[in-house]
Amino acid sequence: MKTFYSLSLVAILVSSATLSGCSESNAQVAHKANLPTVETLTMSTSPITPYFEFIGRTSAINDVDIIPRVGGEIVSMHFKDGDMVDKGDLLYQLDPRPFQAELKSAQASLIMAESEVIIARNNKLRAQELIKDNSISQATYDEAFSQYATAVASVSVAEAAVTSAELKLGFCSITAPFSGRTGFSNYKVGDRVTIAIKNRLVSIVQVDPIQFNFEINEKLYRQIRSGVDIAIANNETIAPDIRLKLSDNQLYSEMGQIYAVGNKINPETGSINIQASFANPTYSLLPGEHGILNVEFINQTVDGMLVPLAALQQNQAGDFVMVVDKDMVVTPRYVELGQKYGVQRHVRSGLHNNERIVTKGLQKIRAGISVQTVTPAK
Repeated sequence: MKTFYSLSLVAILVSSATLSGCSESNAQVAHKANLPTVETLTMSTSPITPYFEFIGRTSAINDVDIIPRVGGEIVSMHFKDGDMVDKGDLLYQLDPRPFQAELKSAQASLIMAESEVIIARNNKLRAQELIKDNSISQATYDEAFSQYATAVASVSVAEAAVTSAELKLGFCSITAPFSGRTGFSNYKVGDRVTIAIKNRLVSIVQVDPIQFNFEINEKLYRQIRSGVDIAIANNETIAPDIRLKLSDNQLYSEMGQIYAVGNKINPETGSINIQASFANPTYSLLPGEHGILNVEFINQTVDGMLVPLAALQQNQAGDFVMVVDKDMVVTPRYVELGQKYGVQRHVRSGLHNNERIVTKGLQKIRAGISVQTVTPAK
């Protein structure tokens, strides 16, 4: 009988232990089932090509208003509105007759002045001989020299008048200062123009090559400048690919080059102005067009980390991702972002190789909680 009771007691203890173990196991399973499921990506480096995008507008390399330098009646026009013209092409012809008459008058005055010099020179020579035996007074001698000097000066005045008249006559033929495209003429044949800054005859813009104006902020300029300095110190060639995306999202066929960099930072905007230049042989680009400049440093490929855009979050402190540690606990990690590459973004700093970040299921998690069934993102 004692043996029977002993065996029964052992059976009860064993059953209790088994049930207790099952309960604890079931509790663990139930707890794990309640943890949110997320997908992750293990970070690793890959070759990326640095690039930058800038918004700006095209502008003419030269843009001038043609203003008359003499007044007169327009007797002929030698272009049509919107024409392409070459440097030196005749645009307007003003009536030259008044200036031809002025030139003839100036030339006649010059001849008279030159004849006066001849007479005055002879009188001076005679005075030099006569003064030797006191045949003339010192006053007469001095007057002869004065008249000669006055006659010589009169020639200079007459020569200047001839030059001025020649210039005015030449200004009657108004020519293109450079090759470019004309705008709309504000005057027609028969109109009379006067010398005034407001009397703009027509504008001409030089559109080949054409410029693209854009600005970059001070921080980015310093980053690029540092990279250039390092490349120069290492005797590396810097040859960025510069492409222009137009308002219709098409890439312009010609490659560009940096034309000029401003000499100071604008304190109001914290940026510096830069100009790129593009060949425009078919005149397909016009001044004032909006576009996006893409500058890609194809010979400066580096190893970098790319994260999916879906993994990025932002708050007032900055951009961050959710990192899963070895204990399956998620924590936020703030990162410094670089350029966008399709549906990914370059992370300049903040992440390391083999770290895992959450790419899907972010809406189900918060900092400090555990997650389960971490699967690779597809």
